[in-house]
Amino acid sequence: MKTYSLLPFIFILLFVHNIFGQEVEQVSDTATTNFPDSAYVMSKLYAFSADSMQGRSTKQKAISKSRKFLIDELVDIGVAAYVPDYLQAFEIPQKKGDTLTGKNILAYVEGFSSEQIIVISAHYDHVGMKDSLNIFNGADDNASGTIALLEMVKYFTANQPEHSMIFAFFDAEEMGLLGAKYFVNSSVVDSSLLKLNVNMDMVARGDKNELYAVGTYFYPQIKTYIEQAAKDKSIKMIYGADKPTDKPNWTYASDHGAFHKQSVPFVYFGVDDHKDYHKITDTAEKVNPDFYLEAIELIRDAVLIFDANLDVITANSRKK
Repeated sequence: MKTYSLLPFIFILLFVHNIFGQEVEQVSDTATTNFPDSAYVMSKLYAFSADSMQGRSTKQKAISKSRKFLIDELVDIGVAAYVPDYLQAFEIPQKKGDTLTGKNILAYVEGFSSEQIIVISAHYDHVGMKDSLNIFNGADDNASGTIALLEMVKYFTANQPEHSMIFAFFDAEEMGLLGAKYFVNSSVVDSSLLKLNVNMDMVARGDKNELYAVGTYFYPQIKTYIEQAAKDKSIKMIYGADKPTDKPNWTYASDHGAFHKQSVPFVYFGVDDHKDYHKITDTAEKVNPDFYLEAIELIRDAVLIFDANLDVITANSRKK
């Protein structure tokens, strides 16, 4: 595994390198950059999973802090909003006729040669707090995916992709993938243009130095491309949890499930469940920065290869 020198919230990336072999279509030299920005990633992870965010529950008013945090970051990055003010609101019916408002946050980078869309996603909500002593910070679930997504936004804003990209920070995943379901069924995007979803949910706690890629059973070519992205990384890729007979089966475990329901190709990156899953002990201090930063780089590298070979991915799939 790459080694990162750790100071208080300051992490220095020691080296980066080109990942691409001859097996797939090549991408530009901009693939080799000082990525990820380790100081940015780790400081934002701590901030987004801090007690002050009060667990980021869609059901609790404090989630407005999380939304403001993300929108402020997107404005600072300078990425375009896909919808006015980045916000896609949707209603969630509650008991006694009440409603709750969820809010997806959507940013956009136009492709230089295609209006076909890759959606890169992560849910930003979690399960909230019981009281001031019992805050479910959700550092791995899913502050890790959310901050990784911000880093993707930074990268692709500076390095225009071939295909257009929507960066979707989904709300209400913990309530049943509600934000993602609303997005794929809404009129905000032409569904015929949605060609791939890359979903990140729990990508920081690689206690065994393993990262899962779910979806390759349905889209076999994706595995080839992930292997290319991972070939010079120390992280061990695990494929599976997506066949009809697999237990556990994560085909519908996170927001990618909403895309799969609509026959949109997907790949879900995440780690296995751990002892701190959905507990107040899921805190940023438990994150291994070396693993987390390398996982972000690996996923970015995979997205670059997906972008260069999107037609092959969409042409080769199994039935649901």
